[in-house]
Amino acid sequence: MTTAEIEFKKTGIPAIDEQHAQLVSYLERLLMWISKGHGFAATFDALESLSSYTRTHFEFEEQHMRDHQYPKLAAHIELHQSIISGLAGLKAELECAKDVEEDLAGMLRLWIVKHIDLEDMEYAVFLGTAQPADCG
Repeated sequence: MTTAEIEFKKTGIPAIDEQHAQLVSYLERLLMWISKGHGFAATFDALESLSSYTRTHFEFEEQHMRDHQYPKLAAHIELHQSIISGLAGLKAELECAKDVEEDLAGMLRLWIVKHIDLEDMEYAVFLGTAQPADCG
């Protein structure tokens, strides 16, 4: 899976959209290391970078939501915690020399498609930086 295959909606919040693009870049790098068999050290480093940036992004996004009194903040934080737990699980699997590519692909779909396109877009609609999805 490459960045070209991953499409996600823009929230209209420049800093968050830039961070989402950076997260996709980290995910792409991790998938590349796994698929090319570059070994434990490179793959672990890529996963650690992704985990670290994810935490930084979530902290920024949650503070942005607090600043704008987003009413669904608590539920959004729970989703973030679930993703962080998933990344920690992938790290544990990698440390045990397990193949994480399939798990990572599933997490990508959950994270990029569902989280950004649904939950983050819901926040963008709340702020007025994006239009509600056309259901028709």
